[in-house]
Amino acid sequence: MLKLGHIVYSNCFPPHAGIVMRKAGLPFRLVEGIPTQLNRMLYEGTIDVSPSSSIEYAMNPGRYMLLPDLSITSKTRVMSILLESKVPIEELDRKVVALTTASATSVVLLRILLELRYRVHPGYIHYEQGCEDPSDKADAMLTIGDLAIQRAAASSYPHCYDLGKLWNEFTGLPFVFALWQVSNRKNIHNDLGRMYDIIMESKLYGLAHLAELAEANTSRFNLPAKVLFDYWNLFSYGFGEQEQKGLLAYYGYAAEIGAIEPVADLRFWTRGS
Repeated sequence: MLKLGHIVYSNCFPPHAGIVMRKAGLPFRLVEGIPTQLNRMLYEGTIDVSPSSSIEYAMNPGRYMLLPDLSITSKTRVMSILLESKVPIEELDRKVVALTTASATSVVLLRILLELRYRVHPGYIHYEQGCEDPSDKADAMLTIGDLAIQRAAASSYPHCYDLGKLWNEFTGLPFVFALWQVSNRKNIHNDLGRMYDIIMESKLYGLAHLAELAEANTSRFNLPAKVLFDYWNLFSYGFGEQEQKGLLAYYGYAAEIGAIEPVADLRFWTRGS
């Protein structure tokens, strides 16, 4: 039985809503986790398909294929990738920035913005969000996911930055946070067609019922229905020309700061491959 990863943050819920709410058939196992956990499981082959950090694809060339028309992409601002800082962002040179261990893509995005847009080079430490508070060690901290939305509403820091908004101002492009990636193992391809159809069916259901899903899942994500609805409408869940352009721009900048090797192309799964 194939295993499908599911990011537990609310941004992944609309495309997987039909699956999670059992509105679509489920002839496979759903495995939940945070992005870095799912990245590792996909790499190790303990899950077969997952919405996985976009940087994971670039860090492991040739290891994955991408499912078409699926991504988690912020069109402008994102709300859930938050940098809280004791000083203005342009003053973070040689300061200390705490990076969450929950995300690889957002860490590289922050480095791109700091080092290329603002031309500052802070020192970095890592922390486990939700378990550790790095505020006494760091001048700024990066938080992701639903916790970031909750923190933004009541932050004690004088400066808060939405990284999706900063990226869009910097490039004029959307930002691709996650891609549905396929572990490149030949013996699973016969079953991928059915899984892909179910994911696409689930996505259609989710996007057609955003308001209803927001009302029904406030306790799941500990966020008000209006916040969930507004948040989900910030995203594109497709992977068309603009999303691909934004992703390749990200990869180009990531290579420029030495986070990855240059990415030659995007390899898509096709039915019958």
